Amino acid sequence: MDIEKNERIFQVAKELFATLGYHQTSANLIAETADVSKALIFHHFQSKKNLYLTIINDSIDVLMNAFEKEWHPQDSEDFFEQLKYFVKMKLNVAVSCPLENQLLMQAFITPPKEIMKELEQLFMEKSKPMIALNDDYIYQLLTPKSLRDDVELNQAKRLIRTVFEGFSQRIINEYTGKFENLVDETDKILSEMDAIIDILKYGVCTRALD
Repeated sequence: MDIEKNERIFQVAKELFATLGYHQTSANLIAETADVSKALIFHHFQSKKNLYLTIINDSIDVLMNAFEKEWHPQDSEDFFEQLKYFVKMKLNVAVSCPLENQLLMQAFITPPKEIMKELEQLFMEKSKPMIALNDDYIYQLLTPKSLRDDVELNQAKRLIRTVFEGFSQRIINEYTGKFENLVDETDKILSEMDAIIDILKYGVCTRALD
């Protein structure tokens, strides 16, 4: 029975946090919606803060596990094709796990000030496998042979990371709280990514002839 109530509290709180946010979701509201006592919530999770962090941690795990199931290494050695595939898989996972994705976008964009440090530490620790995948698998495909003679490899990597971190941040900002739009506009996002890749590959200006 305790396990069942624990799970009910967890699921109800997860849905409320995703819908209303951290500050608008009180322990009283969770207790009322889950049909349990407020004391039972504190018995299982000690505090609203701890319950929220537990849910965020679990949501990251859900998304990471979904990504691992979705991800299949591609035969192509084209760096930009692999990068596009990586982004596409992340979008697929976001669409397949809407509740968890909404929670994490909210926590990332508008973290509650009183637990900002804990969230930053959690995100930093949990992002290590994804960073490793980027560094060890995708970015190793970007080699000096694929670059112009006057472009240094590390400089190119920094530029590409900066561009796509900015692109990802804009997508997060634009679709936080509007998840149904993300579902409908995945193809549009990927098309925009194709345009960015084209610019990174070939530049934005024509070279003047000497």
